[in-house]
Amino acid sequence: EVRALCAALERARRHGAPLGRTLASQARDTRVALRRHVQEEAAKAGPKIQLVVALLLVPSVLLMVAAALAAALLGSGGGLPAV
Repeated sequence: EVRALCAALERARRHGAPLGRTLASQARDTRVALRRHVQEEAAKAGPKIQLVVALLLVPSVLLMVAAALAAALLGSGGGLPAV
């Protein structure tokens, strides 16, 4: 980005072009590149979040359900009726 800015400034100086347009163009291009980079990073974050949910949250919820079920069975006098 810095090289592109320097090259644009040199071209503007050499050809006598207005510097305002050059800087506005460079700023626009930099904003577009930054926006694209942020969107790419956000797209990469989705699968990482899904992995965390799958490996941490789902087993912990299943463990809580199993603990509640075990507590209900043990609290009702042993759970299974005698045959």
